[in-house]
Amino acid sequence: MRLKTYFVVLACAVIATLILDGCAANDDTVNDVVEWETAREQGRLAIAEARFDDAAAAYRRAFELAGATDDPDHFRIMSLNGLGEVYRHQGNLAEATVHYKKALELKAATTTPFDLELGRDYTNLATHLLEAGKLDEAEAANLKALEIFELHHGGEHPDVGLTLNNLGMVAWMRGDPTTAEERMGHASRIFLASPLARNSDTASLLSNLAQIKLQLLKLDEAESLTRKALDIWTENHGESSLPVAHGLNSLGEILRRQERLDDALRTYRRSLEVMERHLGSANTEVATVLNNLALVQRKQERLTEAEASYLRAAQILEEASGGQHIDLAATAFNLGRLYVAQRRFVEAEPQFKRALEIYERAAGPSHPNVAMVLRGYVEMLRSVGRHNEANPLDRRADQILSGTDS
Repeated sequence: MRLKTYFVVLACAVIATLILDGCAANDDTVNDVVEWETAREQGRLAIAEARFDDAAAAYRRAFELAGATDDPDHFRIMSLNGLGEVYRHQGNLAEATVHYKKALELKAATTTPFDLELGRDYTNLATHLLEAGKLDEAEAANLKALEIFELHHGGEHPDVGLTLNNLGMVAWMRGDPTTAEERMGHASRIFLASPLARNSDTASLLSNLAQIKLQLLKLDEAESLTRKALDIWTENHGESSLPVAHGLNSLGEILRRQERLDDALRTYRRSLEVMERHLGSANTEVATVLNNLALVQRKQERLTEAEASYLRAAQILEEASGGQHIDLAATAFNLGRLYVAQRRFVEAEPQFKRALEIYERAAGPSHPNVAMVLRGYVEMLRSVGRHNEANPLDRRADQILSGTDS
């Protein structure tokens, strides 16, 4: 399983500097806002230092303090978004979306139903729901955003394009790449015809469309779109920039699927080099590239190198989140499959169990990735003759993929 990261997060509003103009502000109100700001800053700092229990406590304190401010709903919304960020950084997407949804529900209840900023909040919430595998809810949030954007802008505005891209992502995760291709293609055409044609957002849309083309085995189109995206990112940020590193990571997968393994290996190594320069050697995005690099190494039968890349990726993710990051599940799954290929079944089983535990906790028991891990685990169990254990797991995987899992 290849790893791909997404970077859209809910934007928290900035509290403007208080200006006293004509009439005196209430000192207690000012102090209440200052206390709230202090709690929020404690939460932000704790997230940056990976002290997630402290961060959650700080944002819960901020939520309590919001009630004493002059605009309680506004400050509660930001506190809930902050709690969402705590869980998102831990890789606990299911819990993160609970808080993002509460924030949006509160905002929707306190503003006009077709407020433009509300549309953007629906778009961001949909992104988190998508990452958590809640496809129906993600689609509903995107459709609400689309309704608002089309009302404000018409049908060819970049806000509409971004939402169509996100609806394409929903279709992709539902296993409908043809609908995804149609929606993302429309989104890309909107951006290419707009003043944002050479903007980094356009490159991101082209890169996403390339991933759909890849799934449809339109490999030449996928490569062309990815190289166009890389040209835009290079033009905007330079050839050794972080967006280029991300694009190289995507290009590496296309080259791997084209069986151009030496080219893929060089591309992933270049991506890794640039990412480490920008982010350091212990960043979770570095772990993403290491995981993908290992797929190529495994394909080339460089199994010792592949194992080392997987183990290094796992160590980074372990240290970054205390073993709770959702990407650790993908790396554990890949490592389990590597051990199965080497007939190292005793070492493979705990990797599958770990991947299963993380996905079930972070994304929910009915997420498609749970089914994927179950299938890998079933293959291992049957390889060692444990059919009685394998069969119910296989049935559960079928139920998840058919939507009948309870």
